[in-house]
Amino acid sequence: MKYVIEPKIVTFKFDLSLERERVSRYLKTGGQSGIKKYVDRGLELGNQLVESKATYSIGENNQSIIDKYNLPKPLHKPEYLAFGISTIGIALEEKVEELMKKGNYALSNILDSVGSAAVNETADRLGEEVLGYSRDNDLNNTRAFSPGSGSSHWRIKNQQLIFDSLNPSEIGVRLSSSFTMIPRKSSSFVIGLGREVQQANDLFSCEGCTREDCPYRDTPSRAAV
Repeated sequence: MKYVIEPKIVTFKFDLSLERERVSRYLKTGGQSGIKKYVDRGLELGNQLVESKATYSIGENNQSIIDKYNLPKPLHKPEYLAFGISTIGIALEEKVEELMKKGNYALSNILDSVGSAAVNETADRLGEEVLGYSRDNDLNNTRAFSPGSGSSHWRIKNQQLIFDSLNPSEIGVRLSSSFTMIPRKSSSFVIGLGREVQQANDLFSCEGCTREDCPYRDTPSRAAV
């Protein structure tokens, strides 16, 4: 692949206490009352444990990539492909497991939800890095496509394309034999960039996924197509 931006690493700092609304989307506590103190503690622990890192690159698109990795149709037309991987590291995941083993299920559950919110925030910020390049070069962008997600129907084995286009080991992320990411609180995407691309309204959206009962579903009112 011919890069226009070689793989680079970025780090982000943010205050998870501002992510309370996003965290609530992931809670698995069944709406129990009296969990505020656990949410507060989970956000506090999250700020201590999250290490938000990402890597991205932008390269020229070509027919060989389209065919080999069966790219989703909206990624056929773009002149460029942006690849991204983001993670919050392993520390929060290990703490969740420790709390679970100790029987502290409420805090473990909430801390796991904090981690989900944190990795999504990291992906959002990484997406903004990509969109900065797009805007500076008068390009439009597709929405983000992630292998294995229900909204893209793109097989998870195609994670290999993203990993081969970056240096994920430098941010501590690797693929398992089943193409899932380790640490678990990691995410990946491909975004198409080009002058003839229909501009997406929302970079990250679950629009098109058939799992309408999914608690993590996010379909903004003007979702990308």
